[in-house]
Amino acid sequence: MSLYPIFSIITVFLALVFALLHLLVSLSELKKGKKTLGIYLLFIGSSLATFSLIIYFLLPIVALSLWLIGCGLICYGAYWNGKQKENFQFQPTI
Repeated sequence: MSLYPIFSIITVFLALVFALLHLLVSLSELKKGKKTLGIYLLFIGSSLATFSLIIYFLLPIVALSLWLIGCGLICYGAYWNGKQKENFQFQPTI
């Protein structure tokens, strides 16, 4: 029995949790009325990442591309959101 399908399902599940968590946070912030560029980027990125994971088993290459773009938007939105709140502290780890 190959472990590839098991690892594939686990990876998709963890990626879906990441995307849905950020989608929930962005929807919560939009509902509160905090309409900043960072929140919009989080919303768009998490929506793209969630959609890409839905089509993962049908079009894996397209899904991977959409997921990478979505996660990039999530990370940039989180950075931009922290920068707008002026509490972003970059601490590189060694």
